[in-house]
Amino acid sequence: MNEMNPILHTIRPGDTLYNLAMQYGTTVQNIIDTNIALNPYDLRVGQQIYIYPNYEQDLSYWISMNQVQLLKQMNLVWEQHIMWTRMLLISIAENLKDLDATQAHLLRNPKDIADVFRKYYGNVVANKIQQLLTEHLTIGKDLIVALKNKNQEQATMLNTKWYQNADEMAEAFSSINPFYPKEEIRNMLYEHLRLTTNEVNNRLQGNYVADINSYDMVQKEILKMSQFFVNGIVKQFPNLF
Repeated sequence: MNEMNPILHTIRPGDTLYNLAMQYGTTVQNIIDTNIALNPYDLRVGQQIYIYPNYEQDLSYWISMNQVQLLKQMNLVWEQHIMWTRMLLISIAENLKDLDATQAHLLRNPKDIADVFRKYYGNVVANKIQQLLTEHLTIGKDLIVALKNKNQEQATMLNTKWYQNADEMAEAFSSINPFYPKEEIRNMLYEHLRLTTNEVNNRLQGNYVADINSYDMVQKEILKMSQFFVNGIVKQFPNLF
């Protein structure tokens, strides 16, 4: 084991082993090896783990600050995506007066996400991403309303459109980066829709514990997607990192 003294890190919202490894200049596997009882798929806010900083001396293990900053930006915009979607769901389900304001704030998110990609792919690609994400959120909102009103025919039609939109996003992302395989992106997006649908149904049915657990699963899934997008950019543009 490394002769350096380890750092005791307290898990914060948004922490993953991947971004902790980048932050401390170590590897995910070393963090796991250091914390024998650690479940890498179930990090809990407030949990404390030991990390040996700068564990790997091989330069291939060093992560640049540019990569750390990109991951922070990517995590932030995708977590805002699911957080404001959840707030919209609650507003619709509970007939809250903040619905219009919440929806307006949520619809700012596609541009925020697109702007992260804009630096690397330009305006045409970023604007396409923004358009598709706006459609994703708009369809999702209409689907929540249809499910709340028990309009099954409308819900089925919107669900079909939602998955078609995911197909279009998979096509768009895969076309800009050789490290974004279309099938892998499609699977991630489909999983996102599936988990979000579970969250919606649990909330509308008043199963609040299941609803909260569903949101936790959505959060874990979205952070994996965020890491995937960052990894692809870093591999495609190594000179920038």
